[in-house]
Amino acid sequence: MERSPGYEAGEAACDVAWNMENRLEQSPSEMNASQPLPAPSSCVPIDKGDDGATPGTENERLVQKVSPITSSSRLSSPLSELEAPQIAYSYDGPPGHRILHLRPTPEQWTDFPMLLSFARSLHAEQDGCFKIVLPQELQEPLPEKKPQKAPANAYRIRQTNHRTFWQVSTVPSDGTFSSSEPDVDLSASAEDCFKTLKKLFNRNIDKQLRHIRYRVDVPAWTAQQRLEAGVPERSPIHPLAGDKLDHTKAIIPGVHTPYVYESANHFGATFQLHAEDFRLSSLNHLYKGRKIWVVIPSTAVDIAEEAFNRKGRCSQFMRHRAEFFFPEKLQKMGIPYRIVDQRPGETIVILPDAYHEGFSTGYTLAEAKNYADAEWTSDTYQPCESSCQLATAIPEEYMRLLQEGEARLDLFQPFAQATDGV
Repeated sequence: MERSPGYEAGEAACDVAWNMENRLEQSPSEMNASQPLPAPSSCVPIDKGDDGATPGTENERLVQKVSPITSSSRLSSPLSELEAPQIAYSYDGPPGHRILHLRPTPEQWTDFPMLLSFARSLHAEQDGCFKIVLPQELQEPLPEKKPQKAPANAYRIRQTNHRTFWQVSTVPSDGTFSSSEPDVDLSASAEDCFKTLKKLFNRNIDKQLRHIRYRVDVPAWTAQQRLEAGVPERSPIHPLAGDKLDHTKAIIPGVHTPYVYESANHFGATFQLHAEDFRLSSLNHLYKGRKIWVVIPSTAVDIAEEAFNRKGRCSQFMRHRAEFFFPEKLQKMGIPYRIVDQRPGETIVILPDAYHEGFSTGYTLAEAKNYADAEWTSDTYQPCESSCQLATAIPEEYMRLLQEGEARLDLFQPFAQATDGV
């Protein structure tokens, strides 16, 4: 989750799961000529894109080398046909970066543990993330919100490590935000968006980026807070069934409750590379705009942390460094990654331990929170020490599970009363 410090239609769900093992070995012309086999009865096919893209880019081969799996095991569910839920899904995204995209019904949306289990049965961990599109019936209009000036982050760009890494520091500032901004251009490819961002960085080395502002950690639990933040009264990602965060010692704003994130209308508001606190999953629902993400799957964490020179530091060592990595840099470092192109109505689910970063291509309005599934444990997590001096560091004591009869520590209530003017 973003706590402060060419999109193409995918290949259809069940045809992919049924045929990809053969298609991975075919040329683009052979792929177009091949005839789809009948879909398994446990799958729900959806319309197919006509992109003719060939899997197996350098990055995709790198992912498979790090985490060897067969193509059939990656795209087919181990669940029996009697057990498998009837969830529509596809694989889509920029060429070479197809990820799982679930399209649940409204009823299925309420059963997040089922959706998470289904995604994992299709090996979503190999990508570190997956998408869920909010059913049309559950999409609510955004409340009217007049343009407002509010505290926000500005950015200062530096190059470190002999000018090979980009450090993007946040600077307290303010900005004007309006959800009435026109929709951003969705036609540019993700690759072109990265090129634009890199030009922006190169023009502003050792400078503060002009005009680019990002509101972070805007509370969005109570009805009044949500109205002021400009999001619907009902959150699509809170509460969620099966969340073990409902049973931890403390209730922490932004972890247990939603935060809203809003970028102003200029291209380039970034969130730097990090993994979630205490090995949690996170959900980021986009109401408006477009975000481009880079996700390093948990299956490649050891490789990534060795390349990033962790050397026994705390689990949030990358959050301390505030660095942004362009795809070609990760490629040179031998780190597998996925590029994810997020559009309005889509929720990105980041799985535990996956490193992620990203940026907005213009005005964006999003909501995020963390999630702990039934198997969640923080046993291998190394909390920040006092020497870390990270303002948002969460004490380990707050994240342990409640003991029988123990009262919870509500860190949100005083905050809610202050922000609601109670």
